[in-house]
Amino acid sequence: MKLTRLVLGVMVVGLLAGCASPASEYFTLVPRAAPARLAQAPAHPASFAIRVLPVSVPEQVDRPQIVLSTPGSDRVTLLNSSLWASPLSEEIRHALSGDLSARLGVLDIPAGTVPGSLPIWRIGVTVHRFDSVYDHFALLDATWTMDKSLGRDDKTPPRVCRAVVRVPVGTGVMGVVIGQQQALQYFAGAIASQLTGETLDDQAGRVTLKGCV
Repeated sequence: MKLTRLVLGVMVVGLLAGCASPASEYFTLVPRAAPARLAQAPAHPASFAIRVLPVSVPEQVDRPQIVLSTPGSDRVTLLNSSLWASPLSEEIRHALSGDLSARLGVLDIPAGTVPGSLPIWRIGVTVHRFDSVYDHFALLDATWTMDKSLGRDDKTPPRVCRAVVRVPVGTGVMGVVIGQQQALQYFAGAIASQLTGETLDDQAGRVTLKGCV
């Protein structure tokens, strides 16, 4: 009798294990290491600071799960076992903040902080599309606004720009995540070029700048 119960117990445990959901994996849009082009910050002292504001993302992708788009279709797939480490809007904001800070050699100043006489560029981002197409490409279509503040009552009129970034991705979910990391790096480069007045370095042709007003 004891042996029978033991065998039945092992079978039940095996069946439950077979029916269990796969373990969740968590991903971030903040790369573990900065790209080589960002390894060294500019040598000159910072003449301004930045403040990357909360990012707006479409409701379709504003979920814990990574959302895959289907080529030529309106269908999307939610990967219930592949999750963002934090809300997608925060993942994007942290990635852009870190990239811009390293690229420009400036600080991202928290809201409510006034760094003396140092002007602050406030940067707001609205994401229109955040497409992840498995084994194909990652696409980021976003608008950003930027205005310079010299104090509480001294601000420049905001400037509005829009860019579309498309990069090929590798295989698997990790390939999609790396593709979106790269798309955000290209997007940060477009923002930086407008802040500094320098020409956008896009030799790979990944960025389409829709214009600024």
